[in-house]
Amino acid sequence: MSDKEEKPSRKRPVTPPNSIPIPGAAQETSSAPSLPPWVAGGSPAKFVTHDELMKITNDMENMELVHEIAIDPNFQIPDKPTNAIQNCVRESMHRAYYNQLRRDLAKDPPELEFCFGFLMELKIMILDDILTAQHTRLKAEINSMLDEPTLRGKMEAGQLEIDKVMKYIIDLCSRLCSPGRDGLVAALREKTDIIDIFQGTMDLLELMKNDLTNYQISQNRSAIEEYSAKHEYEMFQKSLAENPNGCNFTRQWLKIAYEELFKKDDSEEGTSSKKEKPAEDPENEKYLVDTTSRGYVKLVQVDEYADFPETLKIDRLKIELLAEKFLQIVMCASAVFVTCNVAGRQISESDGFKKTLKDHLVAITNNTDEERIKADLEKIGEQCAKEASDTAVTLKLDWNPDNSVSIRNQINALINLDNPIRKLVHSRVATFVEEMLRSPTSVPHRLLPGLSVIQSELCAFTSKFLRLCVHNRKTFYALYSSLILEFQGHAPSTHAVYHADSPSSMPGPSQPGPSSSF
Repeated sequence: MSDKEEKPSRKRPVTPPNSIPIPGAAQETSSAPSLPPWVAGGSPAKFVTHDELMKITNDMENMELVHEIAIDPNFQIPDKPTNAIQNCVRESMHRAYYNQLRRDLAKDPPELEFCFGFLMELKIMILDDILTAQHTRLKAEINSMLDEPTLRGKMEAGQLEIDKVMKYIIDLCSRLCSPGRDGLVAALREKTDIIDIFQGTMDLLELMKNDLTNYQISQNRSAIEEYSAKHEYEMFQKSLAENPNGCNFTRQWLKIAYEELFKKDDSEEGTSSKKEKPAEDPENEKYLVDTTSRGYVKLVQVDEYADFPETLKIDRLKIELLAEKFLQIVMCASAVFVTCNVAGRQISESDGFKKTLKDHLVAITNNTDEERIKADLEKIGEQCAKEASDTAVTLKLDWNPDNSVSIRNQINALINLDNPIRKLVHSRVATFVEEMLRSPTSVPHRLLPGLSVIQSELCAFTSKFLRLCVHNRKTFYALYSSLILEFQGHAPSTHAVYHADSPSSMPGPSQPGPSSSF
């Protein structure tokens, strides 16, 4: 038998062997896979308009923006687009706009229609985007000084003094902008080229709009967080109405965490007592907080979590990036443990040795993940051996070259998930993070032994992760409660109603981060 006969082709045949003929179909298309009307449905074709697609896209983008504000206490609208392509397009459009203004004003006589439109745009920006409802008198003043019919009459009569109009607008900006923008106003007043003044004024107004937006965000953060939680939950419940299986991964993820914590306790209790437990029992709150805390930590303990829960899809990329940071913390702390154990007490306790070594290891592993960790461990081993030997020379201690070999070998062994040192550090880091997620942020938590060397990195990681998890817990509190009751023997339900007043003992997204609690 030939090789071809031994290994049958894995390509799918062009024509299915049992294809269903469709009456009236053209001969040239009969070989294509198709379905009869009684399978595909005989109703008229349905169309989706461009406007509907754009509305869905805008709704999703708005929800993601509000969600980002809710989970990031330091969120601010940047002065310029952070995306390089967006920034390039923005600069190109502005350049074309102001070049057109320059060409119009350079004509003899100058064409002022485009320039007049620019002045009116500045007026509208100030009235609509900068001033509030309380600025009644100032709005009346602006409407009087920049009255469109009056200025248009002056333009048509050749009496429009653009430089005086711009001076008034710049004076307005100086009265309305924050003190941090005074330098830009001063620089604007020094300009002599009218186009540079136009561009500088427009840029200043854009910055003032951002300042006002960021101020309003900071003042209304609690309302934004509440709106985000409610809106996300409503959107999720709508998706469940259309797809009842859209919660399966969440149920599976939560059940694994629940069984790890409470399966033994539940087996010791009678099933009847579980079913009789009321849904509002305070103990159920503890079940929910503990179960979700364990579940959240499980998500960052692996590079990529299989069957990722649907309720966290909006934060999947963030969680995967946090998983990389979790791995980095574990590996850096483990490498410091190995190095100090081999190097001995005098080197380990020398001034700044652990911190300096940790800082260098953090730099080496800054973009590490499960795929790159093996190569990074080679670099880590070299760095640890070098710093230990250099410190020995500085302290005038004997350094055996075999110690360097031992450090490299033991650090390379950290690639094994069952390595005792890696398992120990991994367990301590996970335990600390889980405890922070379980308890209110105002309660101080002691760092477990050995974690002080990585304290600043662990604090930064936990603070960011805590905000994300607490917001998710608040958003889906009702859903998670219903699932946990299901695990306890109650009737299954995933359509619980959202409640804004989540239990006060749970850490809420508006509370301060954990940085002061360590």
